[in-house]
Amino acid sequence: MDGQIMKVMALVLGLLATTAIAKDTLFDGESLEAGQYLENGPYKFIMQGDCNLVLYVNGNQALWSSGTNGKGSSCRATLQDNGNLVIFSRSDVVWTSGSTLGPNTYRLVVQGDGNVVIYGAPLWATNTVQSR
Repeated sequence: MDGQIMKVMALVLGLLATTAIAKDTLFDGESLEAGQYLENGPYKFIMQGDCNLVLYVNGNQALWSSGTNGKGSSCRATLQDNGNLVIFSRSDVVWTSGSTLGPNTYRLVVQGDGNVVIYGAPLWATNTVQSR
């Protein structure tokens, strides 16, 4: 019986992991698949099923979007090891942050002030800092 419970718990955790990353940082080489998001406080950065990458505050107010809704299917946002954030529809590039700097260790962070920033060196941001 204990083995059965462990299998069920592993299945539930696996299902939860496929819909939400539920952290505030994406490291180079990682991707947000459709339905996955990063969050920090009231800010949620989500790769939507319509291929649009959107930053929301308080669940429903969009602060920023990639403007790529309807431009692909099976989309994912990937932070590359050159500092570029890229939205792919399968293997086609749909959008890019244009922040290519070169090989390094990068991370994209949803900050508590509402700004989403790629660090390694500050390369790109949504420029959505909210005053308190």
